[in-house]
Amino acid sequence: MNLKREECFEIISTGDKEDIIKIGKVIEKKHIITVVRLENILLPIKALDVKNVEFCLGDVFATECKVSVDGSEGYMLVIGDDKDKAYYGAIIDGSFELLSESEKRWLFHELIKIKHKSMRKIAEEMAKISNTKVEYEIID
Repeated sequence: MNLKREECFEIISTGDKEDIIKIGKVIEKKHIITVVRLENILLPIKALDVKNVEFCLGDVFATECKVSVDGSEGYMLVIGDDKDKAYYGAIIDGSFELLSESEKRWLFHELIKIKHKSMRKIAEEMAKISNTKVEYEIID
């Protein structure tokens, strides 16, 4: 089982905070971590109108973290004010190139568990939504 870095980034950024912190702490114990940047930012959300002209829908509040894990760069961006999740997510991201094969298998296994947990949560929410109905009455 091998995940691409982009897939791992998505799992980490959307996964459960406590699960991400748990994995990050295991990695943190084995490596030297230096925080390069940890801050809250506003990200503009851009879209195209019907004439393909770009415009800004608004801003999203996010937390951005960049770390060095034994010299390897790690980065994470999460929606909202969540410095712990961004920090430990960046540690996980920065550790990919440093891990042994057995450590990578462990990490990918943990990330797949997080992905499945997130997918179950989304399915449960969708099931709740699908049971709701709106009835429209047309008044003449």
